Amino acid sequence: MLCSPRSNFALAIVAWTGLGLHLLVGILALRSAGSRQLVPALNLITAACVVAYWVQRWFGYVFRGITWNASDQAIPLYAICVSVLAGGTLAGRYSAVTLNWLVFTLHTVVFVGAVLFVTFFRMKLF
Repeated sequence: MLCSPRSNFALAIVAWTGLGLHLLVGILALRSAGSRQLVPALNLITAACVVAYWVQRWFGYVFRGITWNASDQAIPLYAICVSVLAGGTLAGRYSAVTLNWLVFTLHTVVFVGAVLFVTFFRMKLF
């Protein structure tokens, strides 16, 4: 199947879309003061997508008897922390501009790596 969730094509679409969104939001936020809330909003969306991905694994841990390792939870814990940071910033509870830009930059670097990986390497997924 050309665009199954586990195909290289689907991974490339996700990677390129994520990178494009990050570049667009970064440019908008730097050029316009009114667009500064886009950075924590995109951080929140990205972190929510990571948590949504991990929900299926948590379901497997609980109901399918898959072995659970605490070290596997570092990425979803990071995503939950980013969600709290971005949500608090968007709600106006605190101003964490530097932290949001740091997270945004990290996500952008990860998307650049993902784009390079899926563009130059072909994988047989399951």
